[in-house]
Amino acid sequence: MKRAAVLAFYRLCRALGLFRLARRLTRSHLRILCYHGFVLDDEDRFRESLFVSRDFLERRMRYLADEGFQVLTLDEALVRLREGTLPSDCVTITIDDGFHSVHAVAREVLEGHGFPSTLYLTSYYFEKGTPIFQLAVDYMCWKSKQQTVDLSRLGIPALASECALELTSEKRRWVSETVHAYGTEHLGEEGRVALSRRLAACLDVDYERIAESRILSLITPDELKELEASGMAIELHTHRHRFPNEAEAAASELADNRAAIEPLLGRRMAHFCYPSGKWSPDHQPVLAADGIASATTCESGLAHAGSNLLALPRFLDDNRVSQVEFEAELTGFSELCRKALGRA
Repeated sequence: MKRAAVLAFYRLCRALGLFRLARRLTRSHLRILCYHGFVLDDEDRFRESLFVSRDFLERRMRYLADEGFQVLTLDEALVRLREGTLPSDCVTITIDDGFHSVHAVAREVLEGHGFPSTLYLTSYYFEKGTPIFQLAVDYMCWKSKQQTVDLSRLGIPALASECALELTSEKRRWVSETVHAYGTEHLGEEGRVALSRRLAACLDVDYERIAESRILSLITPDELKELEASGMAIELHTHRHRFPNEAEAAASELADNRAAIEPLLGRRMAHFCYPSGKWSPDHQPVLAADGIASATTCESGLAHAGSNLLALPRFLDDNRVSQVEFEAELTGFSELCRKALGRA
């Protein structure tokens, strides 16, 4: 179905009371919400699937509060899910990656509603304190108003002859991919920052403003402690935002993630989120051996008593999701539709 038809269908079903019926039928299921970053400048125009505004998050949280959904910590929700004592209409809120905006924006909104949450924190850029290289490169290529640029001075062989490159949208993507690949394969973090500054000069974009505003940077250790104190539990998300299928490399990601964060928390982290939601059954023995109690994906659905706790579904909420689609997911109507279509 085309999107307009889907939205019209949802609105009709909501008006007919089918959302309320679906909520009753799925009241014993667990809804896990997923967010990423929050807007401090123009990040939502740069990457609408990654950053949402304060007003957006406030509307969503107000809906949960107004409609009487019960928001629990991830830890309590999963314990009660296993025990069969989960309260009706239960929701848990998760946030991935650990952008500075989680502290600057989301903390206040969630505290205002008294909602606990879980932050899955990736730790490489948490330790480095620099803007995330790939995102910074993508952002600068998107942000630049230059039509023609000289990239020959970047020191990248593949761009050595590009002294008058026309920046079409396709070329912007190519430049971003080329710079990112070179920086990742050949440079350490100090070299990547220097390369980012050279690229910014070529594109006439202010890299220092990006760094100082922290729109593409992660939280600091002090902010981590403040988030925990506010009711946001910090959990595992790998060190380098990657989780290889090879067992030793995957175990190393978990170990490095723990080493960077657990000394600050003073406790062992027990929950995990697959980077970018990419997961495989091959990962589960690694997680089990590490004592991981749960792992969340980015596959839509509701968790129930028989769910695989190392492959839990979540609903990824962002700017592409309308209010009626959000309500369809939270009430369980979308889940029932998916099951009906699966049987069909």
